[in-house]
Amino acid sequence: MQERQSSEKALAARLGPVSRSWQQLADSALSSLGVSNSSGWALVHLLRLGDEVRQGDLARAINVTEPSLVRTLHLLEDAGLVERVADDNDRRAKNLRLTEEGAAAARRIDKRLIELRASLLDGIPTEDVETVVRVLDRIAARIAESAARQ
Repeated sequence: MQERQSSEKALAARLGPVSRSWQQLADSALSSLGVSNSSGWALVHLLRLGDEVRQGDLARAINVTEPSLVRTLHLLEDAGLVERVADDNDRRAKNLRLTEEGAAAARRIDKRLIELRASLLDGIPTEDVETVVRVLDRIAARIAESAARQ
C-alpha cells in the first residue's frame, strides 16, 4: 500500500513539469523556425486535421478558446498561409484551409516537432511508450468523468 501511494505521488509530481518542459522545447522549436507559438500550433494542427477545418474544431485541437484563436487566424490569413472558404453544408459558416505556402510551412513545423519527439523518446521501448499512453488516456477519462459530475 505504501509503495502504491509513493508511486502515485511520484507520477502526480512529474506529470505537470514534464508536460511543461516538453511544451517549452516544442515552443522553442517553433521559435527557431521563425514562427510564434500560436501561429505554429495553428498551422501544424490544420495540417493534421486535414482540408477545410472549422474554427471551433481547430480551437479544440489546440486547446484554446475560439476568441483567442481569432487574432492568430487573422495574422495567418494576412500572411497568406491560411484562407477561409465557404462550408458546403452551411453557407453561413467558413472553414479554414492551408494555402500552398501555409501547407509547406506546416510540414516544416511538423517535421521539426517529429524530430523533437523522436529525440526525447529515443531509447525508450515502444511497449513503454504504449503503456504511458494507455495510462494517460485512463487518467484523462477519469478527469473528464470527475468534471462532468461537478
